Amino acid sequence: MSDRSQHSWKEQPVTTAAISLDEIKKRHAALSRTIWRRNTLEYVAGGVAAAFLLVMSVIAFLAARAVAHWVMAAGFATLALGMVFVGLYIFRKSTRTDADIAASGIDHLKRRLEHERDLLRSAWLWYVGPMVPGFVLSYLGYWMANPERPIFVLVAGGLTFAFLVFVVILNRRAARRIETEIRSLRK
Repeated sequence: MSDRSQHSWKEQPVTTAAISLDEIKKRHAALSRTIWRRNTLEYVAGGVAAAFLLVMSVIAFLAARAVAHWVMAAGFATLALGMVFVGLYIFRKSTRTDADIAASGIDHLKRRLEHERDLLRSAWLWYVGPMVPGFVLSYLGYWMANPERPIFVLVAGGLTFAFLVFVVILNRRAARRIETEIRSLRK
């Protein structure tokens, strides 16, 4: 039998559980640790790769005897500059200070999560995009120097493209997980 004293869904008891301040602090600390670890890894890996590519670029420029070698050297330099741009972009976006002082703890956490979600969603533009010209120039230079062996450029270019798509997919997946976290805070 049903209880006739409650005629509509509006009259049903509502049970909402507010997230405690300790839980908010715990989630905020976990987010900060994750961001710090990710950014540190990006700085170290990107810095090492950029330094290596810069050295390769200098060596390639010094040894260049044909246009193809100049193009390949320019590709290495462009890749290094792309990685420096990415590192600076990450640093700039991770040190933002536009927090609303009057925001509650949960609102502040939501804003941080939304910021991270938006960064991850747009990683194809600011993370992958700056490196594409360097890869194109490097592979173009190699192909120009060795036109009789296009298989290397096709395979390496295909693998590079697949890797970059994989990076975009990973970032989109992480953005979806953050979106789930944001939705859990709205309940």
